[in-house]
Amino acid sequence: MFKKNKKIDIKNEYDQILLYQVRYLKRSLLLAQESETALVDSRVNGHLIEAQTALKRAKFNYVYREARHRQTVEDMQNMWFQGE
Repeated sequence: MFKKNKKIDIKNEYDQILLYQVRYLKRSLLLAQESETALVDSRVNGHLIEAQTALKRAKFNYVYREARHRQTVEDMQNMWFQGE
């Protein structure tokens, strides 16, 4: 009887953590994309910047797919276009 309620609370807790990670990685990806466009024109190694942006995109996509699989993703348009 008590285990069932505890399981639901743990799932909700981890779903909230997952949503936080999705928001954080989204913000990180957007900043990396802005930095990439700004720094590619300078004399910084462009391949390194592109690789870092690709890594952040891959992390975001992985966590976002997991959140969608768990059906915990908020409204997708609000989440993507929100100016956090």
